Amino acid sequence: MKDTSAAHWVEQRLWKWSKDGVPVGSVVPEGFQAYARILHPARKRSLDGGQGERVRWSTVAAWTGRVVHPQMQFERIANLAEHEFPLWGSPPMQGVLPREECERVAGLLRSFTSTPARCWFCIWDGYGFLDPKRYSSIPRVRAENRDYLLYRGPIDAVTDLAWGPSQQSPNLWWPDDQAWCVATDIDLADTYIGGSEECISRILGDTEIEAFRTTLDARVDIGGDTINP
Repeated sequence: MKDTSAAHWVEQRLWKWSKDGVPVGSVVPEGFQAYARILHPARKRSLDGGQGERVRWSTVAAWTGRVVHPQMQFERIANLAEHEFPLWGSPPMQGVLPREECERVAGLLRSFTSTPARCWFCIWDGYGFLDPKRYSSIPRVRAENRDYLLYRGPIDAVTDLAWGPSQQSPNLWWPDDQAWCVATDIDLADTYIGGSEECISRILGDTEIEAFRTTLDARVDIGGDTINP
């Protein structure tokens, strides 16, 4: 898409990255009543070589004796400094909101927008499955340290973005009425959502999603976990 004006409000509302760590406001735009942090599930080791059962961060913390709190970081609760691939399974996916959670979130957010048939999806332009020659002349959505290609479609398209065999959840997506915004940074194993208080309360109350309330000044990097060693 050559007209990226629909994303200007996002570009304007994202915070600058801080030298002392990256705040939530640098990942998802400011201006919403409330914010939530969704944790991507880890996976148990599968005996048949499949994807494996989903595991909540709180479960991993119970296994390792770490503390569950809104700013916990997976590397610390899972002790990944010593075990990059723990014996019990695999860490959460980074930069991708898993399909089950993506479908669930889209279903919850649908009732909090008047424009579910017209949404916007940003995909980081550095993914290897994107042909640089094909997209070299396409204008980018510009954020600090991140440039994105912009797509438009109904909310249901959020799980249908694919380039050949490669599927990717959007790194940023929102409805045309700007009622909420979802952000999954390429380096993070969690997703952030800004929206109305009612919208965020709905996300936090869903038992199928592991989520915590957060704030714009909370840190998204590992240094944000000041409780777990």
